[in-house]
Amino acid sequence: MANLDVKIREAELADLETILTFIAQKSEFDGAKTLLAATADQLQQALFSQPPLVRVLLAEIEGTAVGFAMFYATYSSLLTQPCLWLDDLFVQAPMRGMGVGTALLKHLAQIAESTNCGRIEWTVNAKNAPGIAFYEKQGARILENIRVCRMDGDGIGLLAGK
Repeated sequence: MANLDVKIREAELADLETILTFIAQKSEFDGAKTLLAATADQLQQALFSQPPLVRVLLAEIEGTAVGFAMFYATYSSLLTQPCLWLDDLFVQAPMRGMGVGTALLKHLAQIAESTNCGRIEWTVNAKNAPGIAFYEKQGARILENIRVCRMDGDGIGLLAGK
């Protein structure tokens, strides 16, 4: 692994297009490009409303953003503590394996520790063997007995009676 000087910082309004580009790249990596519906206006509202709905960390090398982590606060009734949900972690292909993802996760862990979070959680595609190996190397446990439940807009509307 190269010894890169990775800087992690919170995203600013000027980073909006960079974040949208990373979201598009991640959707392509995940094989979900047809599901991509993010817009600059929606993202700006989510990131910069008060309080923000989500936060983004950017990883930079020599002033150029090469990856991001998008996360938000959750809560565990079992722990009776706040938690963090890592919604997206993405590093551009040429920078993978160079410590960028580790730097993003480490910074996120520092945020979790400083805010008394009981855990950080996220999903990983079961077919993403390199991603799974990376997360396990960082100390994550892959929970095989838990399944993600998802209800999209149509399902929400149907259940809500509309």
